[in-house]
Amino acid sequence: MNSIARPSNKDKCIGAVVGKNPGSAKPCDKNSSSIQEIKLDRDQLLRNIKSILIKSHQRINKPIPESSYVQMLNLFYICDKDLNQAIKKIEVHHSSQSICGTEAKDFPFLWYVWGGDNKKLNFYKSRIFNIKADRHFYLDTKTNKVVDGAPQLSDCARHTQGMKHDFIVPYISSVLYK
Repeated sequence: MNSIARPSNKDKCIGAVVGKNPGSAKPCDKNSSSIQEIKLDRDQLLRNIKSILIKSHQRINKPIPESSYVQMLNLFYICDKDLNQAIKKIEVHHSSQSICGTEAKDFPFLWYVWGGDNKKLNFYKSRIFNIKADRHFYLDTKTNKVVDGAPQLSDCARHTQGMKHDFIVPYISSVLYK
């Protein structure tokens, strides 16, 4: 699975993941306020997702298809490793918040990794529930079990940081290419 800057019409989206915000990733153009490419810096979310998907494909003995990708979506698109600071920034501007155009797509799966309950994020979580996908799921932090369906606003959809891959790999393996 190779990194690509921008998917083309020939590339195939195999699913999407919803996080809170780009975290410690950095915008490529710090002077622009529009949605843009990011530099991962120390952010591990995408690296963890890639590792989980590789393990999921290995589990079912299928190679990752050429030109396939997983779309990353966020509750909001402000890069800041301090979530509270990011929330403060977005609260000032949420009425004019930029939305990623890819949210209009229909995805094979939508995996929620937005972490714990945070009342300040409910406005943004509600928007995500409008995204179309054949299957919605998340790993419940309390039970360490995958829940089939979208989380409720107060549910804790386990972030990949520190996640044991064995909790999620079997489930993702079962939904790939179904």
